[in-house]
Formats: sequence, C-alpha cells, structure tokens
Amino acid sequence: MCIIVNLVNKDQLDILATLRESVNEDKLGLEADVERLKNQLKELSDKNRMQLEQVNGLLLEKINLQSDGIGQREKMLQRERDFGCVQIFLWVLDTDVNQAIVGFPVTCVPR
Repeated sequence: MCIIVNLVNKDQLDILATLRESVNEDKLGLEADVERLKNQLKELSDKNRMQLEQVNGLLLEKINLQSDGIGQREKMLQRERDFGCVQIFLWVLDTDVNQAIVGFPVTCVPR
C-alpha cells in the first residue's frame, strides 16, 4: 500500500512540477510585458512633455502677437485721430482763406 501512495504522490509531484514550470514561463512572459509597457510609458511621457512645451511656446507666441496687434491697432487709432485733427484744421484754414478771398476787392484779382 505504501508503494501505491508513493506512485500517487509521484504523479501529483510531477503535475505540480509541470504547473510550476508553466507558471514560471507565464511569469517571465508577464515580466517582459511589464518591462515593455514601462518603456512605452516612459516614451509617451517624454513625448507628452515635449508636446506640452511646444504648446506652451505657441501660446506664448500667440500672446506676443496679440499684444503686437493691439499695439498696432492703438497706433492706427491715434493716427486716425491725428489725421482727423489735421482735416479739421485744414477745413478751418480753407474756410478762413475762402472768406478772405471773398473779402478782397474785385480789382485785386488778376485777370
């Protein structure tokens, strides 16, 4: 009876050894997957950081361009105001000249 128990135990030991071997193979495969995923995560994190820096650079450039645009708009508005003042001055001057010409005697106008 001891021999039969030893044979049954031997079969169980063989099955356990086979299972351990299978589990170790699966473990090695999973460890390789974990390493691959860690590398992929690092690469994607680096790529993400680089793209974030690019986006921040573009946003800064956009802000600078908008500031420049606002400055140019203000200059154009100031020019329009200055030009309006010059137009008013010329209109007043033209009116004064016309009134002065009307006031000259007719004999003073060359024919």
